[in-house]
Amino acid sequence: MRMGRMEEARKSLAWALQVDPKEIELATSLSEPEKTSWRELFNYPRSMMAACLVALSQTGGVGILMWITVLFVMVLKITPGQASYLMIFVGILGIVGRLIASWMSDALARRLSGLLIGMGGAISMALPGYWRDVYLGTVSMFFVLIMIQRFFGDASYAIIGPYLAEVWPNRLRASGMGFSHGIGNLGKIIGPLGLALIVGSSNYVAPKVTLDALFSALRFLAFWYGQAGLVFAFLGIETKGRSIEEIGRALDAPVTPAPVRVAATQI
Repeated sequence: MRMGRMEEARKSLAWALQVDPKEIELATSLSEPEKTSWRELFNYPRSMMAACLVALSQTGGVGILMWITVLFVMVLKITPGQASYLMIFVGILGIVGRLIASWMSDALARRLSGLLIGMGGAISMALPGYWRDVYLGTVSMFFVLIMIQRFFGDASYAIIGPYLAEVWPNRLRASGMGFSHGIGNLGKIIGPLGLALIVGSSNYVAPKVTLDALFSALRFLAFWYGQAGLVFAFLGIETKGRSIEEIGRALDAPVTPAPVRVAATQI
């Protein structure tokens, strides 16, 4: 409509609403489209910091997924085929995590859900390094904790993905989501690079895991989930139950400075 392509707009709306295009009445006049620049994102520092930092939590996810099958082989002393079979259960629990997190996001609010998922992801990432040799009967706690970690790790995407779009004014929503998601994708570089430095590998793309470096490596990956949880708790903007218009108005509202109080003795 902004480009004057009224008939195409009519057909698109009719398709979305599943009605006859003849039933769609469009406005006869349009207001001048508002011009925006991605640089305006920096006018919203809280949104910028919250969105980019929580997006960087995928550094932990990328890191563990690089190693997880190899870790099963090394820690559990099993074959690659058996390790791949165990990954089926890891994947199933990840799907369950996404479903539960989708419910949590609306039921418990975004900030609380993000805090719980982030801290859960951090704790369940760090513990396998300490309990790698612990068994409950014949069940490896390392395997159980890695499954739990992927529950939280996959669950985080169900909360963080939509959240990246919710913390911006309407006119900057697409740019803000794209920018913060792009910053989050730096985790695909930070994760392997950090792991390579920890294990002393010269291969910065796919560093080889060693059991001696397992503790430090998992703590490094846990950090990225933990910081995301804390960002949700202390810096995040609560968006539950608020329309995108309400969020936009709140973000654009001018900040009223606190009144200056002068003591009578100073007059």
